[in-house]
Amino acid sequence: MDSEDSALRLRINTATNEPFLRLSSPHGNIIITPPRAGDDEHLFTLFSDLRVAGCLYPIPIPFTRAHVRAMLREAKDEADALLNEIRSLDTEHMDNCPKFVGGCPVKCVREVRKDGTDVFIGYITVHRGVYADVQDEIECQIVVEENNKKTVGDPSIRWSFRSENEDVLLPSYHGQGIMTAAISQIVHAWIVPRMNGRYIAVFTFSGNTGSERVLEKNGFVRMAVLEIAIRGEKRKVNHMEWRLQAA
Repeated sequence: MDSEDSALRLRINTATNEPFLRLSSPHGNIIITPPRAGDDEHLFTLFSDLRVAGCLYPIPIPFTRAHVRAMLREAKDEADALLNEIRSLDTEHMDNCPKFVGGCPVKCVREVRKDGTDVFIGYITVHRGVYADVQDEIECQIVVEENNKKTVGDPSIRWSFRSENEDVLLPSYHGQGIMTAAISQIVHAWIVPRMNGRYIAVFTFSGNTGSERVLEKNGFVRMAVLEIAIRGEKRKVNHMEWRLQAA
């Protein structure tokens, strides 16, 4: 069973009190939750699979348990802080004029089984934008610092998905439309209304047509094909952007 928390603007698992986003039909059995203690094993399995890590250029290869512990600690600390911040706000105020927040507390994609249990199947996080399209090191540092200084809720902030590639699912779940629906839900149920996000930039390896289609279905447009040094070799990378269209 679940209910809606009007302050969090998320669904709540009434048995565990855990907030989550549920994907739209036909993927209503897929939810996105905050990180949990113990997710390090799931993340290690996901990102040590070369079919996944090989498509994610910021992910170190080999991906070690030290890497996963640091990843989970950072993700959990951020999610806990965001949830505590939102919960501290006056509920009546939230109903009338929600306060914008600087991130998304739900990150772990899970499949809910018929018996009510769930299994970890993927990972998606949002953070202030990457500028792989600005290849001069000093200029890149300047634009990153400028973006980071902007006040929470500023519609000009560039946001990105943490992995720079949205398709971070266990390979056995690829090709089912799950990540297309997850991206849509994160963008329209959280980034736009809760972060005032209007601008997202994503970078994917050229030739990763599955990821390109997922992004295109969600309104992302290819801006350029870049050549970037990754793990000691030159790789072509798609620069894709999404901007909220005026109603």
